[in-house]
Amino acid sequence: MDPLNPNSNRKWSHNNACYAPSTLSHTKARRIRKRVLDQRKLASAGSSMPSQHTPTLQCGHFDPDFVKTIKATYHDRSYYGRPSYQCVHCSALFWHNERIRSSVGTRYVIYNSCCKGGKVRIPAYRPRPEPLLSLAWFDGDVVSKTFMQNIRQYNCLFAFTSMGAHIDRSLNDGRGPPVFKICGQIHHRIGSLLPMTGQPPKFLQLYVYDTSHEVNNRIWSLSSDDAPDSPIQPQIVHELLQMLGTHNPFAKKFRIAKERLIEHADEEFIIRIIGAKEGDPVQYDMPTTDDLAMLVIGDFSLETFKRDIIIETRNYELKRISSLHPAYMALQYPLLFPYGERGFQIGVMYSGLQNRQANSRVRMTMQDYYCYQFHYKPGQPNPFLSYGILSNQAKVDARACIDENRLTYILNNQDKLRMENLQGISDAVSRGCINGEEMGKTIVLPASHIGGRRYMIQNYHDSIAICRVHGPPDFFVTFTCNAKWPEIIESLPLWTKKF
Repeated sequence: MDPLNPNSNRKWSHNNACYAPSTLSHTKARRIRKRVLDQRKLASAGSSMPSQHTPTLQCGHFDPDFVKTIKATYHDRSYYGRPSYQCVHCSALFWHNERIRSSVGTRYVIYNSCCKGGKVRIPAYRPRPEPLLSLAWFDGDVVSKTFMQNIRQYNCLFAFTSMGAHIDRSLNDGRGPPVFKICGQIHHRIGSLLPMTGQPPKFLQLYVYDTSHEVNNRIWSLSSDDAPDSPIQPQIVHELLQMLGTHNPFAKKFRIAKERLIEHADEEFIIRIIGAKEGDPVQYDMPTTDDLAMLVIGDFSLETFKRDIIIETRNYELKRISSLHPAYMALQYPLLFPYGERGFQIGVMYSGLQNRQANSRVRMTMQDYYCYQFHYKPGQPNPFLSYGILSNQAKVDARACIDENRLTYILNNQDKLRMENLQGISDAVSRGCINGEEMGKTIVLPASHIGGRRYMIQNYHDSIAICRVHGPPDFFVTFTCNAKWPEIIESLPLWTKKF
């Protein structure tokens, strides 16, 4: 009898056993049929995979047969080459596999993670002035390499604002590439024009206070104990200071404030760094000094300038700068933006809205802005890619701003985002609260917020449902990135060109 055909009258022997049709039950026939099919699959695969009862790990080592099987099924090394495809709208470089799914199989390759199909249009950055152009060069001389190794310290010497964040420095203890990691919230703060009595000048105060010893004051502002052995070179500090005094509009305005303090010591005035509100005209090209900052003399009301950054002559408090202010990044990273270029601004409209769909977004988001800036475009300088560890810090800063604004939107739109069963009741019951007074007021993070509790629970339930149908996973796959991959090495020269 053929076990695959129980109605057959032909006898069939397996393992020295004979089965007759009169003595073979349907249950036993199914078991035999399954066993025969399993043996055929193993024979056709030509492999000796261990059974589910064979231990894969023994004393911390893989079974040799299992390792041979994995090696036999390992494909040749994949190689994608350099990014050689360009967006037809903004000329950003991509790999072929980064194209959008709808363009697969079509004549033209389409990308939209850079400019959203031409809807985001921002003018290119200007070439860097000297001496920054010669110093910010990875393949330069010893001076350039030393400058790039300490570029964060040099930027801190000229920053107008201070950055507050919990920085995790343990990741840089090894021999890997430099990593900039923050935990928690990040914020930029700005002080007054003059330091308080008995306090040393810091940040923007260095542009105003005791400028006759400005170079030494800046070097000693990092750390009075480490300054004598600091890798900071006074000649480079002097040259960069002259560069910012010539090209940076904020430095120019603080120099004017210094002169006015000398001439009119008893006069009250403030410096107003102009912000932007929805509906203001967009100006991403080169602004003048008065477009970015101005002196306000005499009576003034802080409520009138609530959208602006107000810098008083002397003040104990540090003022936090909104991440929506156009000068947010330029004040913190003067070496990345030596011309004081404007950053993200609310209310910027998309380009080409004639063919837009109904109820679609019409204004640029902060993520749209930074996605456009982070992509490399041939022939254009990019401060977010060309300054090593300082560019990494700026990108982490920008990502933190995006997350902060998303959370702020969720906080201010709870009535729009909440469903009835999420208004604290189901959450309180899941925590074991039976008294209404214990519920309090909660902020609901929707499941669409990546990393939130509901996002994690929803994905966990999806994974459990998949395991219920297909069984538990056999492998825990991890994805790594090696800085020595050929694709990365071949692409690095694109990001390190002089512009």
